[in-house]
Amino acid sequence: MQPINWADKYFDNGERIVLTNSELHINGLRMFGRHFLTKAISPLQLHFHENSFEFTYIIKGNVTFSVNDKEYKLSGGDIFVAFPNEIHDTGSIPMSANEMYWFQLDISRYQDFLFLGNDWALDLIKNLKKIQNRVIKTDDKEMASLIKRCFSLLYQCDDSNRYEATGLLVVFLHRLLDYDKQIQFKLTPDIAKAVDYIFNNINEEISLDDLANQSGLSISRFKQKFKNEMGVTPREFINFRKVEIAKTMLLNKQSITSIAMELGFSTSNYFAVVFKRFTTYSPSEYMKKHNKNNNIK
Repeated sequence: MQPINWADKYFDNGERIVLTNSELHINGLRMFGRHFLTKAISPLQLHFHENSFEFTYIIKGNVTFSVNDKEYKLSGGDIFVAFPNEIHDTGSIPMSANEMYWFQLDISRYQDFLFLGNDWALDLIKNLKKIQNRVIKTDDKEMASLIKRCFSLLYQCDDSNRYEATGLLVVFLHRLLDYDKQIQFKLTPDIAKAVDYIFNNINEEISLDDLANQSGLSISRFKQKFKNEMGVTPREFINFRKVEIAKTMLLNKQSITSIAMELGFSTSNYFAVVFKRFTTYSPSEYMKKHNKNNNIK
């Protein structure tokens, strides 16, 4: 499939909002969007953004992007960077339930870029081109507050808010550059133990008691700390991992009932509900779609 030069159009259905330059009236800010998805949607096709960076900030949930056949898995607090004219997509993986903000910066002209003076604009663009990490991990509370406030001001479409919102966006970009230069943080030892336990026992029915005991924390403290570091709740992470494994098992022709039992789901019906929430397909629909794609190839 040939990649398309993606140009967003204004859209607002409550769950998904896309503001374009026609609404924003800010030089350099090509678009700004937000989605709050309560169920999975179809994957994004191969595309690029002409002369524009795209920054995607995940508030919560899990999202996968693909560049040059390499997958990048993101969770809450992560920023995905797509460089100008760079082809990317979400592979064959539907976008699961998540909350995220994304915006595109057109760097073809630096005059009045984000209302900055020419020297400041050129310096910012130069530094954005030097970003080293495809996925940048951040302090999600600080960055989330900045981007939420910025989008909220722009969504009001009030001229008096435009300069304040753009100022917040510039601060967001400078903080992003700071995070890019830092050694990307690792999990704390207690949460790392819990994650290792999940990976090593993914075929079992894993309880919060088990994970809290592994980490040496109370259940309430464990849930809070896990979400802060992983960007999703423990249950969401467990189910996400189980669904990823189930995909391979389905393609290896295992029955839905045996997969449900092997991965520790209480019933095959519950397994199907969880699988569809993360992929948009029931297990049987997923197998049919994969077989159809293989036949086309």
